[in-house]
Amino acid sequence: MHPVLFKLGPLTVYTYRTFVFMGVATAYWLSIRDAVRLGLDKDKFSSLFFWTVIFAFLGARILYIIVEWKLFIIHPFYIALSRSGFVFYGGIIGGFIASCMIIRKYKWDFLKIADIIFLYIPLGHAFGRMGCFSYGCCYGKPTNSWIGMLFPPASPAGFMGVKVIPTQIISAFFLIVIFLILVYVRKKRKFEGQVFISYFLLYGIFRFVIEFFRGDPRGYLWILSTSQWISIIIIITAIILWNRICRIRK
Repeated sequence: MHPVLFKLGPLTVYTYRTFVFMGVATAYWLSIRDAVRLGLDKDKFSSLFFWTVIFAFLGARILYIIVEWKLFIIHPFYIALSRSGFVFYGGIIGGFIASCMIIRKYKWDFLKIADIIFLYIPLGHAFGRMGCFSYGCCYGKPTNSWIGMLFPPASPAGFMGVKVIPTQIISAFFLIVIFLILVYVRKKRKFEGQVFISYFLLYGIFRFVIEFFRGDPRGYLWILSTSQWISIIIIITAIILWNRICRIRK
């Protein structure tokens, strides 16, 4: 892992931020291409994407603060301004709210736009997880198995000095798998919104499972983490939406 990609005088370029930028840029380039192909206004879609990303980062930070509220009370500025400290589901919620408002403003078909945006979210997210690996956050539980990795002592994953499950790399791999499945779903799509709903169903299942192997500080409610409870809600909602749309089509 290389937390610092390179230094140029006083400028330090961090690997984590570079991967996040690459993920956002890739998702934008691919989604704007699809939007133009479908006849949508390029400037309006760019505005939609920009504000969706902004509110996604805000939502991810806010949910992290909510989950780690005890730590936030002790170190508010550190938590608020840290390079890490984002909860992905918070980003989904924040970005979803922003996109709903803008799509309504432009009077676009929500499901049509959602199929474009959510097709590329797992691909961009995979870049982000590789950024997590470079920084050492979002790590897994300690393990003595062959899959275990020993991170540098200065990193969040290495402070215990033991091998941990590289859940960042595992997540990046399965996010790419989800993206490829969604590409196939889009080719065989039977109704608007099928890609959008499929994403939530697939990612919800994956996130619920991978949470059992995460070792970084998690917010818990009873025996499940906050993300697992959100995953359950998302999976149930996706199934309900799928059935409802199918009944409407019939």
